[in-house]
Amino acid sequence: MDGPDSRADGRLGLNPAAQWVIVGLLAIIAAGLWTRPRTGGLEPALAQVPPLAGARGVYAFTGQLDPTHYGLFMLDVDQGTIWCYELENVGGARKLRLIAARTWIYDRYLQDFNNAPPDFRMVQKLVAEQRARGGEHSNLPDEPGQTVPAPDPGRPEK
Repeated sequence: MDGPDSRADGRLGLNPAAQWVIVGLLAIIAAGLWTRPRTGGLEPALAQVPPLAGARGVYAFTGQLDPTHYGLFMLDVDQGTIWCYELENVGGARKLRLIAARTWIYDRYLQDFNNAPPDFRMVQKLVAEQRARGGEHSNLPDEPGQTVPAPDPGRPEK
């Protein structure tokens, strides 16, 4: 059933004054969206994970130590250290206890420490054997730190 303001073609029969009011309101909305202050970047999404808590390169986050205990991990990226506190009950009061701390500054200089096979020497040997057979990727560097030449774009891939 059609109402008194509807036409046969499905459009509403609004008088010109009402149409101009709608056009004016839409123009105001568009101008407001166009001139709103910008923050310089994208707004964070509502479902986005918030950043870690921290200041000046010190970050804090929680993690599970074992099935029944949790810890507070602190990470200082400027000093290259990580440490962990455990929350424990002592005489009915909850207290933080430092359970581990270390620096990782010198860790990057290790080539092989407490790793499962294959270690880097075994991988080096396998690469040398592959090169001797003339296998694919024979253009790998001979020594660590060397760069690999970029593939020739004019040469088809194997």
